[in-house]
Amino acid sequence: MGEDILIWDHPVGVGSKGSILLVHGTAPMDIDGNIPKCDSRYPLGCMSLYKRLSKVLNSGGWSTLRYTRSGVNHESINWNEYMKVDHNVIIEQLNRLFKKMPCEKPRIIFCWSGGSLHIPHLPLEEAQGVVILGGLCTNRIHNALLMTKDKNRWNKFREEVEEFESMTYEEILKVNKPRGDGPLIRFWQEIKLNDNWTYFRKHVELPILILHGSDDTEVHLIQAHLWKQLLPYHNITVVEKPGGNHFLGNDNKTGAEIVGREILKWLDEIGFTLL
Repeated sequence: MGEDILIWDHPVGVGSKGSILLVHGTAPMDIDGNIPKCDSRYPLGCMSLYKRLSKVLNSGGWSTLRYTRSGVNHESINWNEYMKVDHNVIIEQLNRLFKKMPCEKPRIIFCWSGGSLHIPHLPLEEAQGVVILGGLCTNRIHNALLMTKDKNRWNKFREEVEEFESMTYEEILKVNKPRGDGPLIRFWQEIKLNDNWTYFRKHVELPILILHGSDDTEVHLIQAHLWKQLLPYHNITVVEKPGGNHFLGNDNKTGAEIVGREILKWLDEIGFTLL
């Protein structure tokens, strides 16, 4: 798939306290955090969220590592390339990127939304902190069921998912096609994962920040509050933003500045103030 496309952003005029890897969500985003040719009805895809977030984190003394996936650029998505970006390809890329982060200073992993399903498969024992914004504690299917409006829709969706999940790898390959944010096969792979929280069980001391907007319409708020219930002895901080959307903004406005401030505050609290 070629060499990774990435950008390092650094603090200006001061030494870096450490580095933060900005992991993408499910959607095909460019290096700034935009979805190419995004429909204006989905404002979050048009706000350069990761570029904005990076600036806030840089202002607090942290370096950031941004990237894009194969087949995605500022202008368009090459679906012939992006169709190859399944779950395994994403994990391989993230592991390569993590290795580029200087190990002599703290390494923090940030993820948004569906990216929360990818970061547990990085070497978390080598990271000094994890930030999960609008992410999943359980799994894609449980979250989708929580978002249904009534019992009939719940049952109908459950039946559809069970049929999809029962397909073999060969059957999926025959019908693999773009499904909104990515290749169908990626979603098939990810619904077969264990509940997300289970991958964190052994990382009891790892500082974890959970950020979630109360008005998130894509990932249910319950997901945020399950973390401390399921991992009661872990070093987890949960911050719920009243009125916040999927990126903690309000009224379809970017919440990058809010997210950045919460991350910097948390990093100070866990002891990275004077690094």
